[in-house]
Amino acid sequence: MFDLFPIQFEQPVWLLLLVLLIPIWLIAFTLGRSLSRSRRWVSSCIRTIVIMLLAMSLARPTWVERSESVTVTVISDASRSIPVSEKIRASGLVQSLLRGSGKLPDDRVAGVTVGATAQPVAHPHSQSIVDLDAFDGDRKATDLAAGLEQALSLLPSDTANRLLLISDGNQTRGNVLEVADIARANGIPIDVIPIRYEFDNEVLIDSLKVPTRARLGQTVDLKVFLRSQKETSGTLAILENDVPLVLDPQSGATQVEVKLPPGPTVLSFPISLDTGGAHRYEAIFTPDVPGSDGLVENNRGTGITFVSGEGRLLLIEGSEGEGASFTRAMVQAGIEIVVRSPEALGDGLAFLNGFDAVVLADVPRWSISNEIDAGLRAYVHDLGGGLLMIGGANSFGAGGWIDSQTAKVLPLRLDPPEERQMVRGALALIMHSTELARANYWGQQTAIAAIEALTSLDYAGIITFNYGAIGPSINGSSWAFPMQIVGNKKSAIAAAKSMSVGDMPDFQSSFELAFSGLDTVPAGQKHVIVISDGDPAQPSQPLIDSFAAAGITVTTIMFEGHGTALHRQTMRAIASYTGGRFYNEPSPKELPKIFNKEASVVSRSLINEGSFQPSVNFSVSGPAKATQDVPEIRGFILTVPREGGLAQVPITIPTTKGEDPLYAYWNHGLGKSIAFTSDLSGRWGSAWTEWSGFQRFWEQSVRWMMRPGSPANILVRTRVDGDRAIVEMDASGETSGFVNFLKTEAKVLLPNSEVNDLDLEQIGPGRYRGEYPLETSGSYLVNIAFPMVGSDGESVIQNIQGAVSVPYAKEFKLIRDNTALLRTIADRTGGRIIELDDPPESVDLFEKIDLEIPLASKRVWDLLAIIAASIFLLDVALRRLSFDARSARSVASRAVSRPNQSSGESVVAWKRARSRSRRGSTERDSSDQVVDGMDQPASSTDFDVDTQRTGGSAPQQATPRREDPANGEGDDSSEDRFSRLKRARRRARGEEDS
Repeated sequence: MFDLFPIQFEQPVWLLLLVLLIPIWLIAFTLGRSLSRSRRWVSSCIRTIVIMLLAMSLARPTWVERSESVTVTVISDASRSIPVSEKIRASGLVQSLLRGSGKLPDDRVAGVTVGATAQPVAHPHSQSIVDLDAFDGDRKATDLAAGLEQALSLLPSDTANRLLLISDGNQTRGNVLEVADIARANGIPIDVIPIRYEFDNEVLIDSLKVPTRARLGQTVDLKVFLRSQKETSGTLAILENDVPLVLDPQSGATQVEVKLPPGPTVLSFPISLDTGGAHRYEAIFTPDVPGSDGLVENNRGTGITFVSGEGRLLLIEGSEGEGASFTRAMVQAGIEIVVRSPEALGDGLAFLNGFDAVVLADVPRWSISNEIDAGLRAYVHDLGGGLLMIGGANSFGAGGWIDSQTAKVLPLRLDPPEERQMVRGALALIMHSTELARANYWGQQTAIAAIEALTSLDYAGIITFNYGAIGPSINGSSWAFPMQIVGNKKSAIAAAKSMSVGDMPDFQSSFELAFSGLDTVPAGQKHVIVISDGDPAQPSQPLIDSFAAAGITVTTIMFEGHGTALHRQTMRAIASYTGGRFYNEPSPKELPKIFNKEASVVSRSLINEGSFQPSVNFSVSGPAKATQDVPEIRGFILTVPREGGLAQVPITIPTTKGEDPLYAYWNHGLGKSIAFTSDLSGRWGSAWTEWSGFQRFWEQSVRWMMRPGSPANILVRTRVDGDRAIVEMDASGETSGFVNFLKTEAKVLLPNSEVNDLDLEQIGPGRYRGEYPLETSGSYLVNIAFPMVGSDGESVIQNIQGAVSVPYAKEFKLIRDNTALLRTIADRTGGRIIELDDPPESVDLFEKIDLEIPLASKRVWDLLAIIAASIFLLDVALRRLSFDARSARSVASRAVSRPNQSSGESVVAWKRARSRSRRGSTERDSSDQVVDGMDQPASSTDFDVDTQRTGGSAPQQATPRREDPANGEGDDSSEDRFSRLKRARRRARGEEDS
């Protein structure tokens, strides 16, 4: 870059255009003599300036100034491993330093907090306030590298910069030294405030060892590895699937007293495996003296063992007794079945993976979380499990399952096309959640949950409060998504994600907007969901009466905020008066479930009740093989088969609009699923429960979809090695030979239900190995699918599972600070070490010594281009336009001398003067002298006299006279060539007129 202080040019080669100035001046004084000398000089100077500006503009100049201010970015460790008392001390010190005397008015402050991720809490500004503990992410991990990266991205380029890192130095993710090197390369020092601590006594469970897989009836040793700094006593308890195990057979006690010496201790307990499936174990240590242990989070250990059995079935009932008939049929068929409520699914995928199939009997979507919804799909698609969804009034589309993750597993599409719909619904959402913690986040999640529960033909609209909104509004309340058919829902979900939730002063305007949107749409069921703390002024009674009269129900959800008991009573009354529901201060995590449940109100049209006789398409394979006829039903949920022909529908319901599915099945990923759109209780399916073929039909269906048992010749072991999990698999054939070059498809299901691929490499004869990182606490499930030759000689896909359980984050294994790492960061970058005990007045956080003072640059090329264009217009005007001062004075004098004459007479006189001037021009002699009398406008009398003198013809010779200066003419000696050319053209015009 070529520098010309204080201007810098990014592309200086364009300055070569300045050589064009030489030919421009040569042309101006050799070929440009049509202009006067003074005008040639002015024009050439203007063109010189234009070319200089254009050349400089193309060279991309920037104006450079040296900055005198400093930006300090504070990176605060918000992880839970830091003692609260030390966090408070650090916060007080930092606030004092930020208000120190060394801070100038132009100095700026920014802030970043760090846990498992990094979040900016204050952008660079002179008035920014930094909250060191403002973090709403995962606090069970520390990624200092992410914190420094986030801070570097916030740094302004027009100030000097410092970073201030407040931490214990214990990083569990990333490499902070690599990012520190980037800061050093950019001349940015990192000051550190070490938070020092060390727990005097810490007891933790390092691990809980159980076998990855075992046989039914086998006795295994469960080993607990503990570690203590000092001699400690306490009690130890072990839970199996949340049920306490008896650890002392003689007394029947579920807890045992243990005395731990300093250092590691290993305790072993024999456990008998009497049931199949997944066995989850949890060991919990409780010290005898409360408070004698530094961290309680690390006093537990977990492990999972998969026990081979004949197959287990999990039945989830939406309401108690919903699957009683189905349960009896499974018991008669000899299939082990466990009945649970939807809350049991909260135990996660480790719990689900202990069963070979799951049955959902009239279970609504709003009874489970988003994580479980995603987990059900992963259980079928990636773990090879089976899923059966049985209908009911709260199932399929009527139960809010439309567009859920679980809906992707089913062989039916839950959102029927328009020709199969009965009545549309309409939903309006009034969002006032600004006092709620993470208001925008929960507002988006709840709105999306409601939208996903609708069919593509339902109407939906979202109302928020925002005075700056674009579009129709009433006193600030406006449509974030106007009332319309949701269609594919992409636009509605995008609107929900981008909406801004404002502090609504009253409900009147938002309720008026909702009523106007719902009143005009052709929907059978119209519903409103309001979320608020209740403090906005309530709507008028006539408006609420309008809702009730129009059959529009209103559900109100009140959360804790500024609302009072009176506000709560009013919101409850609105819901009761209009036929809606009232929810009082639910947990934020429950909000998506509530919105999903309330949104399904408008989808009740999917319920089809009556008397129907199903039609059976006979088949010799599949779960419904050899079934010829089935009993009638009294109702079902409207669905349609999936496109592509992969889904099979052997039993349908003939109606006037076509054949609707009753029973369908297909393969999905590694697993299988079945859908039955009616129920198996007394409401719709009483004839089925009394049918003689009931037990045989459902036994056949369940055995078809259940995950096959794991082969005995495949062994899987899992273990933890540092921050990674190791998976090893041994494969042998029927003759005990090794199985080499086995094609495997392995998946790892993370604790958050995400699925990652796992590569298994053959490391020896019949032995395969893979590994993956352990980043968070929870259960990591592994499913390995591989082809095997069945008894009939055909290749079938087999599955085998393993698991690794991480009871607590690595954050809680550390019992003291890592000040050495913080010191290294400061030394590498030239930063300072500031202790918590240092007096604030002794530290200048905004010190500029040894800082790299940046040069603040501002682009000016666009401004130069605009100036060049403006000056160029001036050059054009100078060359093409001329100003006759004498003519202007003459016109002005005539206008002043005849002020009372009408404008019409002035125009006539001017025309006469012009005509006479043209005639006079034709009478000039060879010396270009004009006749006398042309200095005044001619009258009609003068014209007649002249005509009589010449006998009606033009005179042969005109009397020479001086030209009138008022007409802008003068002697030839004082005229240039341009003036003579103009006069010649006037003479030519005069000859043409005559």
